[in-house]
Amino acid sequence: MKVKEILHPAAVLVVICLVVTFCLAGTNLLTRGRIAEAKRQTESASQKAVLPQAGSFEDAPDRSCTVGKAGNRVVGYVFVTKTKSYGGDLSVMTGIDRSGNVTGTELLSSSDTPGLGLNAEKESFRSQYKQPAPPEGFAVVKSKTGAKGEIDAITSATITSKAYTSCVNQAIKEFKKVKGSE
Repeated sequence: MKVKEILHPAAVLVVICLVVTFCLAGTNLLTRGRIAEAKRQTESASQKAVLPQAGSFEDAPDRSCTVGKAGNRVVGYVFVTKTKSYGGDLSVMTGIDRSGNVTGTELLSSSDTPGLGLNAEKESFRSQYKQPAPPEGFAVVKSKTGAKGEIDAITSATITSKAYTSCVNQAIKEFKKVKGSE
C-alpha cells in the first residue's frame, strides 16, 4: 500500500470530525441561554406545584433549600433530594409548609421502567404525601390501610416507591434542620 492511500482518507476523516465538532460547539453556544431559561421555568413551575401558597422563591443562605414566600412572609420550604432507585438515580422535589405539612412532591428525574416505576409521576401516588410529616418519616406499605404516614406502594414498583419515599423522608429531615435553626 502507498502512504497516500492511507493518509488521504485519514485526513478527510479528521477534517470531517473537526467540522462536526465546531458545528456542535456553535449550536451549544447558540442554545445555552434558551436551555438555561427553559430549566429555570421548569424549576419555577415545579416549585409552585409543590408549595402553591408561595408567590416567590429564593435560595436559602446556605443553599440547603429554597424558601417560599408570600410577600415578605416565609410560608414554607422546597427541598430537592436524590437517591438510588431501580433504574438509577431518582430525584424528587418536596414542598413543606412552616407547620410541617408536606404540601406536594414532584418527580424531577428517574430512569425507572416506563409503565411501572414511572407511575410515581401520577398524582394518585404523589398526593398520598400531602399530609403532616410524620416524626419518623413515611413508611411504604403494599396494601392500602389508610393510616397516617403510610404510603401505598406502586403495584410492581416497590423499589421505586421506597426510593421516592426515601427522598421525601430526606426532605423532612432537612426541614427539621432548617426549622431548628430559625
